[in-house]
Amino acid sequence: MYRLYGFSTQNTMKVLYVLEELGCNFEFKTVDLSKGEQRKPEFLKINPVGKTPALQHNDFCLFESGAICRYLANVEESSLYPEDKMKRAQVDQWMDYFTSHLGRWLSSLFFEQFIKPGFGLGTPDEAKCKEAEKFARDQFVAVEQCLGESTYLVGEELTIADLFAFAYIEQVQALKFDISAYPNVQTWLNKIEKRESIQKARKLLKT
Repeated sequence: MYRLYGFSTQNTMKVLYVLEELGCNFEFKTVDLSKGEQRKPEFLKINPVGKTPALQHNDFCLFESGAICRYLANVEESSLYPEDKMKRAQVDQWMDYFTSHLGRWLSSLFFEQFIKPGFGLGTPDEAKCKEAEKFARDQFVAVEQCLGESTYLVGEELTIADLFAFAYIEQVQALKFDISAYPNVQTWLNKIEKRESIQKARKLLKT
């Protein structure tokens, strides 16, 4: 059995979506970041970086959401992480793109508008919000173009890249970030959101 340690964050959601899509038997353990549980000695033994998510499988522990998603799909021998070398590289490409670019800016905006006031960390920095929105809109263009050429990010089959990206892009709903300029992205978002795996993961965290 897999054991996932996490909190209600997009990084944890990425892994939950993959676990549910794979149909894995797993246990979820909440690490309450608002109470600083990620810094407790017992959790630091699991993840010395002190962040969520973290995965325990047999006698091993793994952190970083991208690494965990790839590992799960590999262990389960799933087509969510294709065997074809080029397709696999394209999956990696989009996961890296969201981590370093579009997802980064959406998460930055979410942090300023929701996390800071919610955790008593101050008021949103308007300059940072404007910068994040500008870069996000610029970087949505490549995703819109890709989804105009195929149903999913890597061809006509769902991969971990889609679930990974969805966890970032779904933030636009809370942010009231208008994506009507990207109709292909909106169609893709609606399609992914209807999947049973998404609903089960959200129910688990009641998001």
